[in-house]
Amino acid sequence: MKFRGKMIDPNCIKQFIGILGCMTKLGKSCILRITTTDLYFIVRESQTISASPLIWCALDEGHFFSEFGMEGLSTVDNEIYLEFVAENVARTLSALKVSGTAKSVKIKLTKKLSSPCLTFEIDLPSGTNHSRLVVHDIPVNLVPRRLWNDYLEPEAMDPDISVHMPQLRLMKSIVERMKNLANMATIHVTSEGLLTLTVETEAVSVTSHFDNLHVEKKKEEEASVTIELKRLSNFLGHEQLNPQKVVCDVLQSKLMHLNFLSDSYTLQYFLPGINDQ
Repeated sequence: MKFRGKMIDPNCIKQFIGILGCMTKLGKSCILRITTTDLYFIVRESQTISASPLIWCALDEGHFFSEFGMEGLSTVDNEIYLEFVAENVARTLSALKVSGTAKSVKIKLTKKLSSPCLTFEIDLPSGTNHSRLVVHDIPVNLVPRRLWNDYLEPEAMDPDISVHMPQLRLMKSIVERMKNLANMATIHVTSEGLLTLTVETEAVSVTSHFDNLHVEKKKEEEASVTIELKRLSNFLGHEQLNPQKVVCDVLQSKLMHLNFLSDSYTLQYFLPGINDQ
């Protein structure tokens, strides 16, 4: 198996850093799926109050990479699945963020000391006319073919109501304050474009209202789901990805689905509802 990609556009490099950072903060391990047309980041995390959320991100190869080549497992299964530990990426991300003026970033599947690695080669300008090359090797595990079905693209859901999210930074600040009161909150949306977020304790009940939101789809007049505030807060902290829009799908009592939409990528976050005990 072979993989090599090169990014030279500063905006693409910055956006790629942001997406990779988002993935590593939302889970302890991440799957990188490489195909001939797209890169996918997939995160599962089980250490939560509720059932495991799932993050699914698809990046358009043609947008991000000026050079791209890959050879998968076989001509029939022409894909590559790699697993890496999130904390191992932190040093690479730090170098990339510091190097906001990187001339290029190359990513390659390599073998170091007989172990597979995802190698980042960051070409940095120096004080002279010369370049400075920073290399980071991230250990990876090759995911065997028999496990690929565990990381299939999520099926399209049929929500009760879909609305455009309010400003993420504003909602993030409200969720942060609510976290001081409770671990869980109930999100409620209506067919008229009203979204409320409510926390209730024995001592207090607090509700935030967001109205006049664009309704993308409605099957019911209203829908609500109780979700874990910590996980929602972590996801809302990535407004720097600058999506064109963020759609919130709610399936009554079962699921909150957030979808970051852009011309170059899509990022989906599935947050299962917490059943009342």
